[in-house]
Amino acid sequence: MPSGPEIPLASKLAILLDRKRGADGKIPSTRAIAAATAEVPGGRPAMTHQVVNDLLNGVKVNPSTSQLQGLARAFDCPVAFFLPGYNGLTSLSVYEEQQDAREALRLVHDLGQAGVTELLEAAREIRARHGRTDLTVPEVPEAIPPAAEPPRPGRRRRLSFTEAAERAISDLEGT
Repeated sequence: MPSGPEIPLASKLAILLDRKRGADGKIPSTRAIAAATAEVPGGRPAMTHQVVNDLLNGVKVNPSTSQLQGLARAFDCPVAFFLPGYNGLTSLSVYEEQQDAREALRLVHDLGQAGVTELLEAAREIRARHGRTDLTVPEVPEAIPPAAEPPRPGRRRRLSFTEAAERAISDLEGT
């Protein structure tokens, strides 16, 4: 995706969440996402489901480094995608997963625009040799979700006794 307007974190998460839809068309729950942030399956999650919910809704916009790493594990994407200004999921994935791609970029680093242009032409020729006539590779789905609206000030809904008990248990267990 060309550099353009910065995509808010909540919108980036919405894009990734849409990619995680199951065969039934449902998106994973915030609890499932929180569980997937753990370094090892069944381990301690990097964040609670409430933090995941706050990130998805744009209430929390500045997660910690460990939370970003957990999100990258949960959504199977490069951590750099969550950083401000880095919107190119496809190019970041290639950069992270392919050592040779990083080497190619290092080799043209000091050659300026001329080197980048030559590398781009070579990449287009390679795609053509491999039968890829489409020279544009989409970064993210065309429809980028709008930025999440900030929470509205006012009174919060009063929890029922059962909901309050469940929230208290969740807070005590750290989930």
